[in-house]
Amino acid sequence: MKLQAVSNRKLYIQIADQIRDQILAGAVESGRQLPSERDLAVSLGVSRPTVREALIALEVAGFVEVRVGVGAFVRDQSRGSAALPDEGNSPIEIMQVRRLLEPEAAALAAQNISPDGMARLAETIRRMQAETIGNVWSSDSDRVMHVTIAEGSGNSVLREMLDQLWNSRSEEVDTKFHEHLAAISEVREHILEDHGKIVGAILAGNAAAAREAMATHLDFVTAAMLKAWD
Repeated sequence: MKLQAVSNRKLYIQIADQIRDQILAGAVESGRQLPSERDLAVSLGVSRPTVREALIALEVAGFVEVRVGVGAFVRDQSRGSAALPDEGNSPIEIMQVRRLLEPEAAALAAQNISPDGMARLAETIRRMQAETIGNVWSSDSDRVMHVTIAEGSGNSVLREMLDQLWNSRSEEVDTKFHEHLAAISEVREHILEDHGKIVGAILAGNAAAAREAMATHLDFVTAAMLKAWD
């Protein structure tokens, strides 16, 4: 019997493998731009978001440089590159699960958060506003806000699930994905506005408004992640 090994590697890593092999074979010279996301998606028979995740995995490993709004360019391989980040979760799949859980966490926090949690949220928003004025984006402040809301929900199971999702956010591909988003000033400003609405609703004890504000925020971030970059 001739059997083919079954791969359980994530699809975006399998795509990254193919593009990496083409780069190493010299199909695209150093400094040259790869085909567009659209063309790669058509050639590979996958979605553009999957191609985008693959390109960011290649960027993390040092094979390409992703320029938002332009495309991906092959880097000089003479110094070698790192292995592809094979253990990371799909950033888009992480967002899909956050969209299921975090709106309800915000609604529960509006009903259950402690005075200390409220003070921490208010201080975090002030810090985010100062960072935005300084044209800086802090993933630490972002995490503090969302984790504080999860803790404020009063549901330990929900908090643990969201902790796990935010630990996934620290994986290399996800981190780089959000760095690209944060580099877009309009996205940063929109996110800060969303955060203000979420925290305002929680501090006011308005569960319905907190749920809606969080859902709207995560829908925006997901749309920004899926928006064409080239």
